[in-house]
Amino acid sequence: MPASNTAMDEFQKKIRDLETALRTARNAAKKTAALAAGLRGIIEHASEAVLVIQENGVPFANPNAAKLFGYAEHELKSRPFDQIAHPEDLQLVMERSTECLNAAGHEAGCTFKILAKNGESRWVQMRSEAFAWQDRPAILCFLKDVTSQRSVEDNYRRVMNATSEGFVLLDRNQNITEVNPALVALTGFEPQELVGKRIDQLYDHGRVEFYSASRDHLSFETVFSARNQRPISLLFNRNTLRDESGEAAGYMVFLTDLTELKATQEELRRADLRYHNMYRNAVQGMFQSRLSGELIRVNPAYARFLGYASVEEMLRLKAGAAELYFEPAERQRMLKALKRKGFLANFEVTLRRKDGKPVWGLANYRLNRDEAGDPLIEGIMVDNTKQKRLEEQLRREHRKLRKLSLLDNLTGFFNTRYLYQALDELISASRGSETPFSLIFMDMDNFKSVVDTHGHLNGSQALREVARTIKSVIKKPSFGVAYGGDEFVLVLPGLDKAQATALAESIRQKMRRTTYLEEYALAVKIQASFGLASFPEDAPDRTGLLALADKAMFRVKQTGKGLVGTAF
Repeated sequence: MPASNTAMDEFQKKIRDLETALRTARNAAKKTAALAAGLRGIIEHASEAVLVIQENGVPFANPNAAKLFGYAEHELKSRPFDQIAHPEDLQLVMERSTECLNAAGHEAGCTFKILAKNGESRWVQMRSEAFAWQDRPAILCFLKDVTSQRSVEDNYRRVMNATSEGFVLLDRNQNITEVNPALVALTGFEPQELVGKRIDQLYDHGRVEFYSASRDHLSFETVFSARNQRPISLLFNRNTLRDESGEAAGYMVFLTDLTELKATQEELRRADLRYHNMYRNAVQGMFQSRLSGELIRVNPAYARFLGYASVEEMLRLKAGAAELYFEPAERQRMLKALKRKGFLANFEVTLRRKDGKPVWGLANYRLNRDEAGDPLIEGIMVDNTKQKRLEEQLRREHRKLRKLSLLDNLTGFFNTRYLYQALDELISASRGSETPFSLIFMDMDNFKSVVDTHGHLNGSQALREVARTIKSVIKKPSFGVAYGGDEFVLVLPGLDKAQATALAESIRQKMRRTTYLEEYALAVKIQASFGLASFPEDAPDRTGLLALADKAMFRVKQTGKGLVGTAF
């Protein structure tokens, strides 16, 4: 063969090889571009605020980030980061960002304040991770608005620090997790010396006198050893904090310094000659009554405590002391204990003021006899109303804080943190009682087109309205969970597969009949695909149930959408 033909063949072969390599490179570039576009789309539609920080700039921010800061997306991208972080927390954020960049692959986080466009400060919780943006080092940040939760925490702290009584917060194992300034001042210990210790390590077990005990409340007197070894007589009032399932999640303890009250008690025993003068001028309420309730004597402080204008007005009460109790049975319990012991110290009572309102008192009762030998009751009463109201306010703030940590801000449904905990508890209870329950996965069909057509804010509002539709159909103890994006999970205790399928169909039909965003001059129709699994029929554990319900929903998505699918 001529040499020229051989050279030509080799040349043509090289051309074909180059063409093949070029096609391969183009296909790889297309796949890379599609993957990048898909990833960007996920971040754009993420339920959290997402932004990228690079050299004090913000080259990328998703719509939720723009909404959080109050800027249009292009405005936020044009601002230096140090102008949107609050000046008070800027150094903290910069330190965390530097740590994140220096430890690639390590996720970092912190809570700090941001400065919105309108000048409003908001608290956010940030998770961040170093990555490359356009081939340069950057930080990918996920931000969650925790302003409401922080406000509840601040109110909780203010109430805790405002009380003049010692306050201790315990975990479920009775280890100290928090103390207030009043307890520090009372005992002389620093907070770090107390936190982590068990509460029962701090008092003399041999000098405990119990006054009352119930499922949620324990009251007793004991002697506490201060830091300088000074003994302090304290009244412990312990209240149980319970979680949503009714289990003890911790304890709230108020410690009242009884030093002054003890001194008063001792003075009563020793100073009989000065009794009448002290009786009239004492700050504490004092009284004498018959066992029948007839009031013999009261001092001005006791009359004021119960809202009466004078001692004489109180003594004219027909039923006497018995008229002051909301529940006659409460007075009968006190009488029974007093007859048995002869003396009651720091006995907690609820009494009725003249205007009908309740007041709470800590009372010391003594059973005595008059000159004729007839039994009578002598008592000293300390107003405990302010402390009881503070205790209730602390309980409300604690419940509010706990509830906020388990709820989705947009829909009012529970979040996934609550879902996993609740499913484990429900499986255990259902297994013991042999009662079925079902789980439904819901995913909005073509919801991206709603967002693309009407915007992210209207998309969020539409999800809020869909959640209302679901709530109107399901009844307690069933509940909904915001699972992420436009997905919901419904947990249906006590419903087998047939009942759960009927309920899912009811939700589907109601969604078909409902027009969404009408309040915003829009008319949007939304449907969803449903996947259903039941315990114990389909799976014996949480992971299996979630996976089967998800697969059932995915099959519906592949075969037609807008229907109810079941696990098999």
